[in-house]
Amino acid sequence: MFGMLDYRAHKLYLILFGIPWFILRWVALIGLPFLYYGIGLELVNNRLLQILVSLVALFIGEFIWLIIVTYIDKFSMFLFGLIIDVIPADGRTKEEATMVVKGGEQVVGTLNLNKKHPSEWTDEDIAFSKKGFFQFFFQEKINDRFQRVRDHYQANPDLPVGYELDRFMETNNLTIGWPERIVTNISYRGMVITYSLMLYLLLFNPMGK
Repeated sequence: MFGMLDYRAHKLYLILFGIPWFILRWVALIGLPFLYYGIGLELVNNRLLQILVSLVALFIGEFIWLIIVTYIDKFSMFLFGLIIDVIPADGRTKEEATMVVKGGEQVVGTLNLNKKHPSEWTDEDIAFSKKGFFQFFFQEKINDRFQRVRDHYQANPDLPVGYELDRFMETNNLTIGWPERIVTNISYRGMVITYSLMLYLLLFNPMGK
């Protein structure tokens, strides 16, 4: 077993598991809607009942798939742990180091932001928040949001962060809108792809008789 800092271990994790995870994710995003749709076609003949059965299969299947993915994730980290002893860097906990192994720089940036008071955010911290392919489409909005929040707390350092931060963002139109949320969040992107494909299959019934 070799010791390796968490952010360096991320690169090795990508080499070993990045492609399998990528393939598995897209097989699930595209393949599962066809599976749920096909179950409805096979079990009943009435069109309305086919839709109902497909939707039931969707809800049950998503729950089962979540369990499967959770165990695959745990197994992949178990195998990785047999090779690499992940060493937390920059004062991170073991749990945070595991997050960095799987998420890389994006997780490092998020953790740095969360651990600091907004008044202490640096330009480097803010730059991390807009890194990434999908964040590129909202760079100006993301940068403006973090800059204005930092300026607000630097001017009012004694203000609490929780509710006060939410209120400040809502008042100044800085909240994350649904387009940004969907595009920049991998889970929401996956849901949109899967459910849009499922909706298409149910409405247009391309394989129906």
